[in-house]
Amino acid sequence: MKKRWIALLVIISGAFLACFSYSQWDIPVAYACRGLSRSVLDMAEIITAAGDSKWYFILFVPTFIFFRFVNNNRAWAMKMLFLVLAISASGLMNTLIKWIAGRNRPINLFNHGLFGFDFFETVYELNSFPSGHALIPFSLATALSILFPRVGFLAFLPAAAIASSRVLLTSHFVSDVIAGAVIGVVCTLVVKYYFDRFKIELTPGAKVS
Repeated sequence: MKKRWIALLVIISGAFLACFSYSQWDIPVAYACRGLSRSVLDMAEIITAAGDSKWYFILFVPTFIFFRFVNNNRAWAMKMLFLVLAISASGLMNTLIKWIAGRNRPINLFNHGLFGFDFFETVYELNSFPSGHALIPFSLATALSILFPRVGFLAFLPAAAIASSRVLLTSHFVSDVIAGAVIGVVCTLVVKYYFDRFKIELTPGAKVS
């Protein structure tokens, strides 16, 4: 199946789930998670830290430099570049959409009864949609599944755990993490499209279309 059809399927199904969650799940799930035990929240705090993009830049950028300029291994340098560009594109898209959407976070629902979107509002508390901590891990998981088809798909398991931790901590609504996951996947597929356009192979023996 062509990547554009995969991207279209992801967008349509993700949009449906996000809209359904917005109308049916977001508020009740947020209030349910507000009453979780301290032990569950402590575990969620540990898991959620893995969704911070800085850790991936700290890992992938020096690795790219090593393979490109020290080890002279172009194949692995391109793999690292792909990972860096995938999470960079996803991060930029996340920032743009958050600025446009200006969605209230759950804390605003709890404290002020505010739920929904306040477009072009840049106050931090009103920047809940989409979830960056869901977007980056799903972008990375998609990239790894492309680079390592046999085992890379396993990266979606920790990505789902990180995304879920944001809901458990009431930092985001369910629809925020669904949207973040979808945007992360699609951004990575777009980056892969351009790698293919420039005929940059990322896996041995891969046919670049």
